[in-house]
Amino acid sequence: MLSKQIPKDVVLELGKDVLFHFSGEVIQEGYALYQKGAVYNINVDNKTVTGSVSEESGYAVSLDLEHFSESSCSCFSSEPCAHKLAVFFQLYASFGPPYQLILEWKSKRGKQKNEQQEAMISSADQQESSTKNAEPKTRKRVIQNILSVDEWKKNFNQRFEDFEKNKMQNLTFKELERGEGYTFTHIHKEFYPGLLNAASFMDDDIGKLYRFHAQLETFLRLTEYEKQYGVPDYLAAHFKLNLSQLVDGMFKTAMEIQAERLKSEHLDLIEQSLKEFQNIFKLSARYFDIIFRVFQVGWATIYHVDQWVVAYEKQLLEEKEKGSRAQFLDMALVHFAFLRDDLTEAYQRMEKTEQFSSRHALIWLELLFHWEKWESLLKWLLALKPEFYRKTQDYYRDTSVREQFHQYIEYFWKYAQYTGEEKEYEQMLVDCLPVTFYEYNEFLHVQQDFKRWVELQILMGYSPSLINGTDLKEVEQLDMEVLLPLYHQSVDRLIREKNRKSYKLAIRFLKKLQSIYKKLDRDVQFDDYIEKLATQYARLRAFQEELRKGKFIHD
Repeated sequence: MLSKQIPKDVVLELGKDVLFHFSGEVIQEGYALYQKGAVYNINVDNKTVTGSVSEESGYAVSLDLEHFSESSCSCFSSEPCAHKLAVFFQLYASFGPPYQLILEWKSKRGKQKNEQQEAMISSADQQESSTKNAEPKTRKRVIQNILSVDEWKKNFNQRFEDFEKNKMQNLTFKELERGEGYTFTHIHKEFYPGLLNAASFMDDDIGKLYRFHAQLETFLRLTEYEKQYGVPDYLAAHFKLNLSQLVDGMFKTAMEIQAERLKSEHLDLIEQSLKEFQNIFKLSARYFDIIFRVFQVGWATIYHVDQWVVAYEKQLLEEKEKGSRAQFLDMALVHFAFLRDDLTEAYQRMEKTEQFSSRHALIWLELLFHWEKWESLLKWLLALKPEFYRKTQDYYRDTSVREQFHQYIEYFWKYAQYTGEEKEYEQMLVDCLPVTFYEYNEFLHVQQDFKRWVELQILMGYSPSLINGTDLKEVEQLDMEVLLPLYHQSVDRLIREKNRKSYKLAIRFLKKLQSIYKKLDRDVQFDDYIEKLATQYARLRAFQEELRKGKFIHD
């Protein structure tokens, strides 16, 4: 099995960048070859992987995992070819789903494009600023061990007032008229780093709390910018990216803070922080979807004090009773039910709130995994199972559904890995077939449950030619008898296709069957099988000819 012959970290590390050796068209072609099972005879020798790819003809591929650019293919293409990539996809499948490589490639490629755009914007700004008077330098107050969110906010406000004034006063009339020269990019690339560098704390967790508020402040300033100046359509994606980066940063910061210690030693500071944090309720509804992740993690970590949860939930319920239909209110109530570990109430509220989706529920799984609350994690995994099972109906049509579904599977797998309890994980893989085929295939192989592994191949309609050759070889070495049904059914299916090409492949499988029966000392049984086969398909002249060529029957 490939996962036992080569270090996992070598393949995963190469997987981070390997797709950038290829064009988009070649990646598409290589993945198609992998998906249709054109890769076979994979072998590993140290850090060199060899394999064959069947396309119009057979191609021999050799991958150098240390120096990938030195890999070779018998197609002798002057450009990196799809055959190399197909073999790498097959190799990677032993460690993780190959589709994930493509998703990550697309994400990185998008980031590179945005970075290039940002560099162009930054370069233009620098050229413009060099022709103008230097901005007046103002002495800004540096925050040092000030344990007051109110003071932090005052500093933020002053800094932004100075920042915006300096930007605006240097603009020409035409720039002001056209809305040029001062963009949201300046807020994200200049104002935000200035906030991060404007404070120092002896307590590392208080420093992280300050960073959390600096990120929140920048997010709010960006939304204010859009409201005041607007964002052109051609920059809308870049603007959304800036917001997403800040949300990712806030989420990461909140998870890093040792919240319990901070609450026990500085509860008054956390209370001030919560008061400022609640300003996200004032945001326009169009930002709720992106900022709600921060609401979830904030209340689950920094602000998770039982009395506060009960008090704020009560306050929201009272607002709802008064007739409030705020979207954020309903979503928040679902999350508060989760914080109280009330699964029933959470689900009842979810059913009444269209905006709260399975994507938001995945945050719960991330939190429970982070806290290592295994019993609760399993409880919520099972509770969410019907929702994700329903999503499999759109699995092949919606990339976001595929991504969320496999995130859910990953948490199930992590639960099984950390607890050793694999029963529920396996049942989920079975229930969600065929979209969980690769995961279940790997699971059964690792468990060496080869009988059910063969049954899975048959269920999916896979013939031996579509199965990884190394996997087949390992099964044959450990329990060859279980392979008999796989080859028998493949032979029958090929004969029924009634064409010369299928007959030739059927003969190849019959030779394999003959070899297995011989090793099992059951030659007589195989001879009886050939006799019945020849009789059953006596009218298929071409098949009879192939049987003679294979020396299974004689004139």
